[in-house]
Amino acid sequence: MPRKRRLWAMTALLIAALPMLSSCSKGPSDEAIKSAITEQLKHQVPLSWSGSLMGGKDAQIELIEIKQKGKFNDQARYWPIRARVKGTCEADFLFKTETKAFDQVGDFKLYQDDYGDWKASIEMMQ
Repeated sequence: MPRKRRLWAMTALLIAALPMLSSCSKGPSDEAIKSAITEQLKHQVPLSWSGSLMGGKDAQIELIEIKQKGKFNDQARYWPIRARVKGTCEADFLFKTETKAFDQVGDFKLYQDDYGDWKASIEMMQ
């Protein structure tokens, strides 16, 4: 009897884990992508997007349009994502900060941190 119970428990555990395994193989959801990109741009906006040599921060995102999802890079462990991002940021200049608008396409690398949270880093602008 204990053997049957153990077998039943292992079968139930495997069935419960299947949705999690399949979602990992598909990569990040659109919502996870948008959230990770938004979080990245709150901390650092590329120089060319902000119009300032000192860069920008505190992005307020109006739109993120996912243009393309690439194949998972096994060696570097990330998903390449090309997205159009529209919004505003605080651009730092020598003696002042200005709000600047941007509407750019960027290449992002999406990866999961040690806690399973999706993170984005920006690759290059087009």
